Amino acid sequence: MNNSPLLCLPREIRDQIYRHVMLGIGPTCHKSSSCNPSIYIRDFRMNPSSASPKTNTPDVWAVTARDHPILYTCRQLCDEAFESFLFTNEFVQNISAPPLTTSACKFVALFVRSLGDKSHLVRKLGLGIEDPTEDVLEKLLDWMIMFKNCQKRLRPGALVLRVKFTRPTTTPPLFSPVGQTWTIAPKDENVMALEIHLCDEGKSWSIFDQAKELDRKARQRGTERVLKSCRDSGMKGIEEREKAWREERRLWHEETWTALHYKFECWMKIMDGLQPRKRLTEEG
Repeated sequence: MNNSPLLCLPREIRDQIYRHVMLGIGPTCHKSSSCNPSIYIRDFRMNPSSASPKTNTPDVWAVTARDHPILYTCRQLCDEAFESFLFTNEFVQNISAPPLTTSACKFVALFVRSLGDKSHLVRKLGLGIEDPTEDVLEKLLDWMIMFKNCQKRLRPGALVLRVKFTRPTTTPPLFSPVGQTWTIAPKDENVMALEIHLCDEGKSWSIFDQAKELDRKARQRGTERVLKSCRDSGMKGIEEREKAWREERRLWHEETWTALHYKFECWMKIMDGLQPRKRLTEEG
């Protein structure tokens, strides 16, 4: 492999190539234009390659090697590409039901243990849950803060808790024909997600603001798409209704994020309340 064209390139260029080819390989869930694919940590244990027997420790490399030929080349390319894989992707263990919370936490711990001295390369790692109660959220944050304090090798800011939920209100329609069950409105995404960055309230709020701005732009695109479609079809009454509908959509978006701001503020208070307890535990 000494004559490999790839190895003749500077490391900086090879890293750019790795970031493209290693993004989203392996068993994945949740792909969107606004964030990287998140990879089910559990799948690394349950779906090992044929060359690797099922074990109690997630076999991260076996799964990635099965999915990309670059990891079957020389040791140098394999090591470099695998490091890029760990940094480029997001590793999130979803909790499908509250009783599985303990198992999900164990999978995350096993995943980090399996990486050994490469665990510092992981850029984003954590748990995902949908519509948790405050009690469940507090238990998860409590475990994650304890885990963070024990894992000195992890990159600062790598641990996150991703909370999914249904949008609290429904989008106002452009038209709702009298006596009809259908309406004209954008197909706005009802499932949303916010991220809590462990022990970093400032970063958490920064990501919250970014999510709000991305959502605003997406809603604007939906608005323009519906209006254009109605105009192209020759629908009457668009001019009279457009200004009022835009304002309704704006207010709807602001109301949605005002409610989410209050919810997120409560989450930050829960996280902030847990951290002194951890410090006292360590000191004791």
